[in-house]
Amino acid sequence: MRRSWRDVQITLAAALICVGLMLGTFTRLLAQAQAGRQLEFQAYMGSSVSAPSPVDISQQGQPDLSFTGHWATRPFKDSWYYAGRLGLWRGNRGWLLDFTHHKFYLTNRPPEVQRFQITNGANMFTLSRGFRSGRLSYAFGAGPVVAFPINVVRGRHLPAERGFFGGYFLAGGNVMASMTRSFPIALGFSLLLDARGSASYIHVPVGGGHANVLNFAAHFHAGLEWAAKL
Repeated sequence: MRRSWRDVQITLAAALICVGLMLGTFTRLLAQAQAGRQLEFQAYMGSSVSAPSPVDISQQGQPDLSFTGHWATRPFKDSWYYAGRLGLWRGNRGWLLDFTHHKFYLTNRPPEVQRFQITNGANMFTLSRGFRSGRLSYAFGAGPVVAFPINVVRGRHLPAERGFFGGYFLAGGNVMASMTRSFPIALGFSLLLDARGSASYIHVPVGGGHANVLNFAAHFHAGLEWAAKL
């Protein structure tokens, strides 16, 4: 079933509202910054490991498919895996806005599924509360997932023109916990080692239907930070 332009507009508006609310909240916190606060910019490369998880696929006029999916990340294939973080700290507590360009390929495809991957991003936007002890920080948060699915089920391709910005969908939500260790260099720069655990619910279209995926992943990052006092 072809998606109408009105449906695309509604999906785009919902995604922009979710991301806008998160950015608005973070901007408000930043605007309220007082002396003694610290602003941090972080960029990461890395990879993830996704645990086997349930997959349900429904197509009009066909029996439903339900199975346990096995996943591969392939961090440098098609689109790279990466992450970023903007953090605002006061003392040992802070607010963090994370972007994680997560991705995964289904490796145990049943005969009916010729291709199934979310590789231009299971893009996780996460607003988290952070806590710091020395050079070690922890964070816990939640937020939306904007996904770019690529799939072929029973020979039916997901049309490329669906979604917004060439194939993105507001697909679900995630919760995330992270732990980060910083190693200061100079001039506000630090090297970072970062580990995260995420749980996501993702609902994406397939040709003539939709798929529901639960994703449980461990993420491992190395990155660079620049921090400035406010």
